[in-house]
Amino acid sequence: MSRPDVLVGFMGAGKSTVGELLAVLKGTTFIDVDREIERRTSRSIPDLFNDGEEQFRELEEQVITELIEAREHGVIAPGGGALSRPGTRALVRKQARVLFLDAPAEVLWQRVEADGGAGTRPLAVNFHRFEDLHSQRQTLYVTAADAIVDAAADPETVAIACRDAGVVRPGALERIGELADGRRAFVVVDLPVADRIPEGLEVYTLPGGEQCKTVSHVEALWRAFAEAELERRDLVVAIGGGAVTDVTGFAAATFRRGLDWVSCPTTLVGQVDAGIGGKTGIDVAAKNDVGSFHPPVAVLADPSLLTTLTDREWRAGFAEALKTGLLAGGPLWELVREWPTTRGTDDERWTLVRRCAALKHRVVAADPTEQGVRAILNLGHTIGHGVEHAAGGRYLHGEAIAIGLVAALQLSVEHAGLDVAIADEVLGALTRQGLPTVAEDVAPEAVLAAMCSDKKRVAGRTRFVLLEAPGRPVWGVELDDDAVAAAVAAACR
Repeated sequence: MSRPDVLVGFMGAGKSTVGELLAVLKGTTFIDVDREIERRTSRSIPDLFNDGEEQFRELEEQVITELIEAREHGVIAPGGGALSRPGTRALVRKQARVLFLDAPAEVLWQRVEADGGAGTRPLAVNFHRFEDLHSQRQTLYVTAADAIVDAAADPETVAIACRDAGVVRPGALERIGELADGRRAFVVVDLPVADRIPEGLEVYTLPGGEQCKTVSHVEALWRAFAEAELERRDLVVAIGGGAVTDVTGFAAATFRRGLDWVSCPTTLVGQVDAGIGGKTGIDVAAKNDVGSFHPPVAVLADPSLLTTLTDREWRAGFAEALKTGLLAGGPLWELVREWPTTRGTDDERWTLVRRCAALKHRVVAADPTEQGVRAILNLGHTIGHGVEHAAGGRYLHGEAIAIGLVAALQLSVEHAGLDVAIADEVLGALTRQGLPTVAEDVAPEAVLAAMCSDKKRVAGRTRFVLLEAPGRPVWGVELDDDAVAAAVAAACR
């Protein structure tokens, strides 16, 4: 995008280290605002602070404004307190892609201490004050950010996650024109949101839902691309639920050996999981058994579009959000475990989407082609996909995952040491949301047969993702046939 990336976050978040790596990944230049201020004034930051914080913040805002408006640097890292000024917040929201590098206060304090503590950072007096200030600034960062990035990971992974992080903000789809940057943008849109897309774009409409992930729909897309005479420099834009982004991404990956594409998920399932990460595909013999890894050049998610969902679609998406909270632990787990029976406020939905997306981006950055840790994203999906297939379309994807999640957590209690209270709490949360927890009128044998076509099988054996505790998943777990059959039988009636 033409906007620079502005990395915001508290002391110790790694803005400078990550910024340099991100600039290399993007083929652009990086500038650290504190270092630029020191260069211009020939004074250190602690010395400038001695003149008064307000005076320093005024100078800081002036420098940030000049750097952003000059458009000479693709990645900019201001100091941790830069967003305390309303003018700076307004500027970066309007003219930059703002990435919030987020990590627990304990992690950040350890980094700051290792870097010299208060000797190099005037506000790092002691941990108590550090933690209070960290808490106070969270709202500033979250409000200004287009995306949250998990900064507790290693810098290389964080930089990749920053590069691939989407824009989660009302009105995000208006940035399609910026992304196209003179190229043709061919839009494939889900029927329920066809009236929400920006004007003046070429549009092809898909019905949405799992029924569109077929060879015939892919062929229809290929023919539409050919009729439109799309070239390899053109841009395909997928706007819709996870099925639409899956099939459109796959068509883009295979037409003319690969077109750039943009994922614009409009459902909760899509915004927290399916529309992120570049796994594209269709269903042939089993779910997603034909596909490719073809990451989108950008992800644009407008949380205001979640109001277009039916109650059933919202609930199905929440199952994926709950799964993500279990994988992440920490603030996201606390958010989903206490989620009301309603859809929550606008701000709560916004935070839910961005924190779920942060976990997905971090995991994908560490393992883009699912050779290892990315497998954790399949928690609840092994049996869930079997239920979805065996039920013949009676369950939405998220509903089947809710059933699979209950089964996976029971297996986790039996084989990974998960506290049974956590499994019971999740069962209660799913029930409160009106989600199914057992598959009605589905034969266990049919589920087991469908699981035999699971694309994640190794040497003819199905591997499971289990949970030791929230935030502590384990993957590649091989269970004996009797344990699996018992879990499937308990999931069906």
